[in-house]
Amino acid sequence: MTEDATGADIDNQNVASENAHVEQQIGVQYVDTVLHGATIYTVGEWDTAERKHEVALAYLTGGLPRRAEDLFRTIVFNSDPSTERAYYYVLSVLSERGFGDLTPDQAADLRDAWKVCGPSPEDDWTRALHVVRSLLDDVQSNNNDGSFTAVTAFGYLPAERQDEISRHLSLLVGGVTEQRLDAERKHEIGAERFSGNRVDRAWKFFEPPPAVPTRYQAPTFPPDLNERRPAIIGGVVTALFFAGLFFGPLTLPFWGGLVLLVTGCSVMVRYGIEHTAHPLYAALRRDAGPEAERASKTAVDKLIERCFRDARPEYSEDWPQYAGGYCARLKRRFNAEFGYSNEPIRPLKWLVDWHARRVAQQWPHHDPHFQPVPDAPVDARRWRAAGALLAMAGAALLLLAAQRWEVVPLAVGGWFALPAVVEVFATRRADQLLSAEADALLDEEMAEYRRWREELADCPTDGEMARWLALDKAYLKTEALRRGNIGEKDLVSHVVINQHAPGGRRGAVLHGPPRYTAYHVTVILLTQYGVRSSRVYLNFITGEDKNENWDAFGYDRIASASLTMREKPVKKSPDKPEHTVRYREFRLRLLDGAEILNITERLDVENDTEVDNEAEMDRLAAATSGMDTALPILEAVAHQGRDWIEFERNRRNAWAHARSD
Repeated sequence: MTEDATGADIDNQNVASENAHVEQQIGVQYVDTVLHGATIYTVGEWDTAERKHEVALAYLTGGLPRRAEDLFRTIVFNSDPSTERAYYYVLSVLSERGFGDLTPDQAADLRDAWKVCGPSPEDDWTRALHVVRSLLDDVQSNNNDGSFTAVTAFGYLPAERQDEISRHLSLLVGGVTEQRLDAERKHEIGAERFSGNRVDRAWKFFEPPPAVPTRYQAPTFPPDLNERRPAIIGGVVTALFFAGLFFGPLTLPFWGGLVLLVTGCSVMVRYGIEHTAHPLYAALRRDAGPEAERASKTAVDKLIERCFRDARPEYSEDWPQYAGGYCARLKRRFNAEFGYSNEPIRPLKWLVDWHARRVAQQWPHHDPHFQPVPDAPVDARRWRAAGALLAMAGAALLLLAAQRWEVVPLAVGGWFALPAVVEVFATRRADQLLSAEADALLDEEMAEYRRWREELADCPTDGEMARWLALDKAYLKTEALRRGNIGEKDLVSHVVINQHAPGGRRGAVLHGPPRYTAYHVTVILLTQYGVRSSRVYLNFITGEDKNENWDAFGYDRIASASLTMREKPVKKSPDKPEHTVRYREFRLRLLDGAEILNITERLDVENDTEVDNEAEMDRLAAATSGMDTALPILEAVAHQGRDWIEFERNRRNAWAHARSD
């Protein structure tokens, strides 16, 4: 691994509190991803302006304003401008940017976008754009208390426009202005983040679209002809000497013995089939054939084991042994279908979950293979014995009374042939039982498939997931202010960084940023007097936050900031070659060595198309984590110390003058 340090260290004075450790690692977890097939982020060079608008709006809503900015610039200035597109272009330029990030060229683009709306009649979009411009004019006039006119106009906007402006201008408006805007919002953040039936729907985003179940019947194993050779010879001998019985006087003892012999053999075959079919059926349904040897567990094996672990009932210490037979059967089934191919197995999860729940629901009232084998008829053995007695009586009558010596070789041949006949018909009967069971199981699986598809029908869109996360971050920022007893007028700036919490599941749409079931969210408040850092665990499904860790320190206590580029080889699996992965790592430390912030971003993966998809996922995760916004602010704070506040004000004034020129 090579390492190239590109950052600088700045020494200052510092004092750290006891809980000063806040660690962030973005883009370094490798987790299974549920990938949805939506194409909301797919656009081509020759697509229509309407399609580009649709994708650009999806980028902006999904938390990728830089990509939205490029598309909106194309259609506003080169294609088909409108007041709606000008409004969204302005938001995409301003979103997730502080004043130090806005260049003179971007200020000129904003002026040109406002000119697009100049000759247009007033509509909802121009009114929203006027509110945005009024809020920025407050910055130009250094009116840190906020314009009552802009705030009042904001209050008349539709709730959707209010949410968009509050979200995308959060780094630009002053603390007091933001507080007044929140007071005018038609939606209260604390309640709105649970809108759209979030708790009952959010989890569905992380469930893969279900695969259609296929009919599965336990395989039967053809008999070895070498083992059947004595039975075949015995059958031929039996047939020949049975025909030989008719060469001689056809007396009454002959017919009586023949009837007894045939009846006895028929009874033995009839109930022998019944008696043999059930244990044979049991062996076949448990897949009694030899297990294929594997050097390591397949993805199917791991999926089945995980699903059965998740379904384990409470207080079931012997669950692995109890469910082991059924697990083995499922492994054989799904490995035969998917385990040794490149087919994705995630769409099977719903089916394995269903099987695991069925086993758990019956605990502890069924056998380890879940469906008990029907017992063989109780009287089958007795009828077989009765048939044997009849056959022996008939043979004795033929031999002694009818003087048919052919019955001796006939009996010897039948001794070898009769069990083979029973086994052939028993195997056929067992196969019929397996077929009926397979049909019944497929019917049950199809019923569950239809139910599960209906359950996932209202899966949230990527835009809804992004909106809920944005509202969560706004709520956690407000909570950090409240818990820290910090007034809005004392807040200079803030950053919110979210990362995937270990153990959380991941879902995404094609070419879209990943969403997680759990996050670690860090809120850093930069005030007039110092810095307050707060880190919480966020359960995204329920919206619950817990386990807060916080730290407060002055600007003059920051010791160093460093930005490091790293490279290291990674392997996705033991049988695949290594790939070089590049990381960008930002650290913020205090003088005593305490690490306040550690942010790691995965930049790219080289020389492998398959892993490039994972690299794209990690780059999108970094883009929506808030890290790109946080890095320049935290670097400036580390370099400038308390002077950063005046530096920030000067940058704000400089940008305001650039915008007005």
